[in-house]
Amino acid sequence: MASELRVNTLKDASGNNSIATSFVAEGSAKAWANHDASASLDDSFNTSSISDTGTGHYGLNFSSNMNNAHYIMSGSNLGSGTDFATCPTSDGAVVVTDRMDYHFRNMSTANVIDQTHNRVVAHGDLA
Repeated sequence: MASELRVNTLKDASGNNSIATSFVAEGSAKAWANHDASASLDDSFNTSSISDTGTGHYGLNFSSNMNNAHYIMSGSNLGSGTDFATCPTSDGAVVVTDRMDYHFRNMSTANVIDQTHNRVVAHGDLA
């Protein structure tokens, strides 16, 4: 049978360094993924799949939806001189909370490029 533990604050073994459980729940990553240039997942959390939507363009599909459009995403890769950008994700006027679209660009030329080792993470509230 499953059990439930209800607490307001967590402390270390010595009784110091307390933190509210709400901070832990709200401040933790809600999804992350490590994938290659062809969107093949190496490892992930709360990610059902990655879509390769074109050169350097990807869509991370969440296993559990985000609560609203006010989540943030960041990313990096092992390519030198590249940057990460998220794209507004919407289908018409409806905000999509089941995925996040993003791309990687060459910082010198601003061209969208594929990279071998891509890492992304999402923070926000789950539905």
